[in-house]
Amino acid sequence: MTDENQVYNSHFLFEHEGNPNFPDGWARIGGDRTTKWEWVGSSEGQRAVKISHPQGPRAGIILENNVMVPAGEGQRWEVGVVIQTEPAEVSCYIRIYLGAVSQYMFTFCSGLGNEKYSRVFSTPPGVNVLRVEVGVLGEGVITIHEIQGRRLYPKEALRLDEKGQIYIRHIESIGKIQAPMSSRLVSPLPLPVDVIKPIKADLRELTPSSDGIRIYGSNGNPIESTIEGSVQVKVSGRVYIQSVEQITSTEIHMATIPKDVSELSVFSYAVQNMGNTEVTVQLQISPDGAIWTADDIESQILPGTLAVITPNRFLRYVRLIYTSALPADLIVWFQAQC
Repeated sequence: MTDENQVYNSHFLFEHEGNPNFPDGWARIGGDRTTKWEWVGSSEGQRAVKISHPQGPRAGIILENNVMVPAGEGQRWEVGVVIQTEPAEVSCYIRIYLGAVSQYMFTFCSGLGNEKYSRVFSTPPGVNVLRVEVGVLGEGVITIHEIQGRRLYPKEALRLDEKGQIYIRHIESIGKIQAPMSSRLVSPLPLPVDVIKPIKADLRELTPSSDGIRIYGSNGNPIESTIEGSVQVKVSGRVYIQSVEQITSTEIHMATIPKDVSELSVFSYAVQNMGNTEVTVQLQISPDGAIWTADDIESQILPGTLAVITPNRFLRYVRLIYTSALPADLIVWFQAQC
């Protein structure tokens, strides 16, 4: 296992640039107006985040978008926390967001003293970052002392490009080619030509049918071209993405997990109301995952019905907010293609 913890500000030592009363790189998530987040400890010693949550489904802290952990597909990771709760046996959770692909959620019960809990998991195809959330399920008090994230395999450090993206040395397969597109081959260097002896001769007019060059693919079939000489290729295959959240709507406005849709060609939400009361939902969009605005008017979902929510405008991040007069269980699907 690599010795280096990959989670930024894992011991909560640095203060937030815009909020000196909260650790840098971390944001509040869940909770309601009665929930209280405190940054406790000495500024010159050990620090922790204390969450007092008298009611509601969950309350925790989550890594901000700009400090997510770089990762890759097909890796082994260990994520752990050092926490204590009041009273003992309070239900806690670790949620790992695997980019826009999927997520894992692990639950456990903690005691009064400092205890460490960890889980090992594998990253599925399409993953390039990890985002960690830790908190309490239901009412209780949780003090989070440390959040750890270590890559178990491979141990070598990931190579990043100048934009901070994972460097890809080669691609073994990109799928079958099926849709028309134009491409042009240009040599990066001048081609040297040596003329040994001038030849004087009368040449007939050259035609593509008798004097052209035919290029064949690996399957033995010739490559087609347009009249202008551009190569015609077809690209097929789409990547399908889905995530599911099971949540409870109350009179407090809550939000689903934000989604980065910057590289998706199409996406929609589907919300099923499993409760006995009407639920109000609204799609919100954001340029940075922090400042949100409504994309459309609110939609009412009757008990036992399924509603589809689609975007009208584009910004990088999307989420749903929801509320109801009485508690109602919801199932929220996020489905996309890219």
